[in-house]
Amino acid sequence: MSGSSNYAGKDKAELANLRANAERILADPKRSKLHAQARAMLENLPPPPAPTRGGSAAAATATTAAVEQLTALATELAGIFNLSPPEGTSQPHKFTGSDGKPKVGGRQRSKAVAVDRYLSHRRGDAIAAIGFLRRLDEEAETGGAWYVDQQNADTLPSKLEDSFEAARDAFVKRLDAIGTPRKG
Repeated sequence: MSGSSNYAGKDKAELANLRANAERILADPKRSKLHAQARAMLENLPPPPAPTRGGSAAAATATTAAVEQLTALATELAGIFNLSPPEGTSQPHKFTGSDGKPKVGGRQRSKAVAVDRYLSHRRGDAIAAIGFLRRLDEEAETGGAWYVDQQNADTLPSKLEDSFEAARDAFVKRLDAIGTPRKG
């Protein structure tokens, strides 16, 4: 063991190794001559960092902003429209994912695109949808665009909107057009 008590410049892994070595020495009665040094080392080591909770502190991207906008839109529209499935529907079409956030599109699951997050509502055979799509070759921070009423999940939408507001307005018109009842 070194006599140096200066641990500046040591990374988290090196400090963890020093701590583990000192604890091993203290646990070994055959190394009693080194116990004082090991105790001093443990006292001088900075405390281990607190464990971090799940989640990422990553920078906001166009995708995270789109998911937030879609989540807020889902909450807003749930207050305006009756988005429950019609009576007698055996397999209801959910407006959001089970966690209340936008659904993940099949194109994203199959890795055909980097991001495909959407909301959709079905009335009979008609579907109203709004989504955010980012192709594989687009930047995470700035890439992607909005789509409305994409019916074929296997092809990329032909018309993409740069503006969330334009896509939102088209989606609300589509909800009205397919007969989604309004509340109140």
